[in-house]
Amino acid sequence: MNRILASLFVASLIGTVGCGNSGSAGGPGTGKQPLIGQADETFNLTTSSMTVKQGEAAQGTIGIKRGTNFSQDVALNFTELPKGVTLDPTSPMIKGNATDAKFTLNAADDAVVGEYTIKLAGHPGKGGDATNEFKLTVAKKDSFTISMPFWTTALKQGESKDVTLSINRQNKFDQDVTLKFDALPKGVTIEPATAVIKNGETEAKFTLKATDDASLGAFSIMATGHPTKGADASHEFKFNIAKK
Repeated sequence: MNRILASLFVASLIGTVGCGNSGSAGGPGTGKQPLIGQADETFNLTTSSMTVKQGEAAQGTIGIKRGTNFSQDVALNFTELPKGVTLDPTSPMIKGNATDAKFTLNAADDAVVGEYTIKLAGHPGKGGDATNEFKLTVAKKDSFTISMPFWTTALKQGESKDVTLSINRQNKFDQDVTLKFDALPKGVTIEPATAVIKNGETEAKFTLKATDDASLGAFSIMATGHPTKGADASHEFKFNIAKK
């Protein structure tokens, strides 16, 4: 009876070893199942989830759990990176005397926003690969919008009116923004033609002028804000030119 119980206990240990590790082990010792702990000459990769914003970079770490007698270098390979996200260095390596490897994920301004599962493989000099995966979230970049306080849109030939354009900064957006205007109707000018809203500032003032022979009618102007880095933002405002 005691022998039967002992056999059942050993079988239970064998069946539960490794359940705490995600991914699969690699190395020359792969397939050798220890009673307790990790098999000799094997390794496992450890990961954690990451978030990177469009136009930014995020640093991550891949760890390694080494079994006894495993001291090889392990080359790391990432697959299924989303569009617009690149890896630096392109081929990270965990050295034989190291416990982890650092890497950077760079997201382009137009990287596709969403949640992704990144596949990871660790290739040793000898033996089988270890695999794992981690969740990557690509988030929207910090951005801004352009707005204009309410003001009368009526402007007579020969008149001028002051205009204030504001930017609403989202999240941690702290870049300078250059404001420009598209083609204006005949006889209408905006001064200054361009302006920069510096970090810490929230608005810029302009003067809309109509000459004595400015074109009559309803018009719209597109104001475009160009940040130091990232995508532009635009705002359209309309006005009427009447006879003086």
